[in-house]
Amino acid sequence: MKITGEQVENKSDGAPPFFEVLTAKDLAARWRVPESWIREQTRSRSADPIPHVRLGRYVRFSWASPELSDWWKRRQSSAGSRFKGG
Repeated sequence: MKITGEQVENKSDGAPPFFEVLTAKDLAARWRVPESWIREQTRSRSADPIPHVRLGRYVRFSWASPELSDWWKRRQSSAGSRFKGG
């Protein structure tokens, strides 16, 4: 097993990579936003919810996963489009 940054790669059995698992509090700290905002973005009524896993009442996020990275990129481009031409 080889550890590279936030991702652990298991070279022996061909299993998919394991990404660092974060709580809403951890993710909020990394993105410097309120934890309540993170939780609100996981709700089903959110237009584009943050990719997450529910474990009963607990919500977890896969740091550096392709799904979370894609969500971040979508949010960056949609936020930038609001400020163009104004």
